[in-house]
Amino acid sequence: MDRLLYFGYVVLTYIKHRNKLFEFSRCYKHKYKRPAFYFLFQTYMSFLKYSMHPMDYFYFDVYKNEVFNPNEYANTLFMYRFQKKLNNKKFTKYFYNKLLFNQKFRSFNNHDFLNIKTVSLQQLENWILKKNPNTLIIKKNNSAGGFGVKKINIEITKEGIRINNQPLNKYFNYLKKFDLLEEYVIQHEDIMKLNPSCLNTIRIVTVLNSKGTIDIIGAAIRLGVNNDLDNVHAGGIAVNVNIETGCLNGIGFRLNPSEKKYFEFHPVTNIKFDGYQLPHWDLLIETVKRAAMVIPEVRTVGWDVAITEKGISLIEGNHNWHKTLIEKALKKGIRKDLEKYI
Repeated sequence: MDRLLYFGYVVLTYIKHRNKLFEFSRCYKHKYKRPAFYFLFQTYMSFLKYSMHPMDYFYFDVYKNEVFNPNEYANTLFMYRFQKKLNNKKFTKYFYNKLLFNQKFRSFNNHDFLNIKTVSLQQLENWILKKNPNTLIIKKNNSAGGFGVKKINIEITKEGIRINNQPLNKYFNYLKKFDLLEEYVIQHEDIMKLNPSCLNTIRIVTVLNSKGTIDIIGAAIRLGVNNDLDNVHAGGIAVNVNIETGCLNGIGFRLNPSEKKYFEFHPVTNIKFDGYQLPHWDLLIETVKRAAMVIPEVRTVGWDVAITEKGISLIEGNHNWHKTLIEKALKKGIRKDLEKYI
C-alpha cells in the first residue's frame, strides 16, 4: 500500500517540480551531449528500479557518478517507512505546526514570538515597542524549505511604528496572513563571518535509540549567498560539520546542477570552509540531545539550530527530515546507519 502511495507522491513531484526537472535535464543535455528527454526518462527508470526520488537523480549526479551505489542510499520510500515506524503520528503535530513547536520547546529558544492570528493591533504595537527590534520574522505554520518565511524591517518613529515603510495599522492585515511573529535571531560573530546576509543554521539529525539515549546521524551548516535564506533550495550552500569537533569538514556544495556546485571558500566572504571551527559546539550537542527527549514518541528529528552569542536557539524541528542534505554532506549513503533503528 505504501509503495502505491509513494508512486502517487512521485507523480505529484513530477508535476510540482516539473520546471526544475526540465531545467536540470537541459543542463545535462549541454553537459553530456544527450537529449534532455533521455535524462527525464532515466529519472523515471531510477524510480522504478531503486525507488529513487526524481530530484535525487540530479542531486547525486547519478549519470556519471561511478561510485554511487543506490542500495546504500536512503531513498525516499525508505525514509517514509523509517519515519513512519519511528515517529508516532499523534505527536508529529508539534513539529509540522510552528506555533506548537515554539510553545513546546520554549525553553530551548532564545527568541520570543507572538501568535499573529490572536493578537490585536494594540497588543502587537505594545510588543514591538517593548522589544524595540530593527527586524522581525513572520512565518506560516506550515512553512517549509524557507518558503512561507519572510523578514520584515521595523522602524519606530515619533509618528508611530512602520513596517517595510508602511504604517503598522496599514500593514496589519497583511501580517494576519501569517501565523507567527518572531524576534530575529542575532547569530554568533563567528557565524556572521561566514555569511552576514542571513541567519545561517545547522541541520543536525537525532535518533532516540532502543537504549533510551540519543544518537547523532550527521550535521551540516547551511549558508546563504547574498540573500535572506540559508536553504540549499534557495541558492544556499551547505557544508558538512564534524559532529565530534564542530569543525567544518571538506568543501561546500549546492544541490542545483545548473549552478556552480562546489566551493572551497564562501563566494562572498571568501572564508575557507574546511577546518573552520563553529562556536558553542559542545553546548549545541547537549542542547539537541535534551530537546530530542522532550517528545520521545517522535524518535527521529532533523533540528534547525542557530548559534548565538548567548548559546543555542532551536529554530524548528522536522519529523520528516530530508536525507539528501545529510548524505551529500557525509558523501555516503546512510541507509545502513538507519536500518538498525527499525
